[in-house]
Amino acid sequence: MRKTLPSLADLALVATGALTTIGATTSTASAATACVTKAEYKKAKKGMTKTKIDHMFGTKGHREAGATSGGYRSEVWSYRPCTQYSAVSLAFSGRSGGPLTMDAKSTVWSY
Repeated sequence: MRKTLPSLADLALVATGALTTIGATTSTASAATACVTKAEYKKAKKGMTKTKIDHMFGTKGHREAGATSGGYRSEVWSYRPCTQYSAVSLAFSGRSGGPLTMDAKSTVWSY
């Protein structure tokens, strides 16, 4: 049975969520810390390119997983949140050699 790219991205996002350690960060956002605020996360929409999201977040993030098949690629990236004990992950896909676009996002915010 052949899996479609969104299914691979969704599976990778779930797997990354289970494997990613929730990082301890400071509670204040600044350009020097390169972290993602709740407001920035809310602005990230399906179909946006990774380049645009990286620019909006002020960081390139950390690649957690990736797969390539049939001329397509799928990657899951984690980004450092600005709040302590929180996590931010985004799944991207695209044609090999082309831009990656966001398929899904997942977060856990502490209060």
